[in-house]
Amino acid sequence: MGQRLGRPEPLSGGTASPSFKGFAGDVSTTPPSCGARWTSTPGNSASPVGDVPSYMGVVVTSSVSTSGSKVAGDVVRIVVVRTGAGYAPNPGHPGTGTVVATYCG
Repeated sequence: MGQRLGRPEPLSGGTASPSFKGFAGDVSTTPPSCGARWTSTPGNSASPVGDVPSYMGVVVTSSVSTSGSKVAGDVVRIVVVRTGAGYAPNPGHPGTGTVVATYCG
């Protein structure tokens, strides 16, 4: 069963700000870890990557907020996703994948 990368459908915690497109720009820890915070910009958020690997870590957030020119959230879990075919580097074109592992949660 596939799950959208970035912002899953449906959102389980309510609606996210329409200015958040699913791409975190900066994470407070390197590498990202549970308990960290992230920020991005509204609109197209951070630029999507040009290509995705066959497996990748994806940050899961429990909340997204917008304040002025910042979109922010938390890192409650990191999931490993086996990416599906068809990814394109724009927020209006969702990628698909299957969650194969979960960290911190």
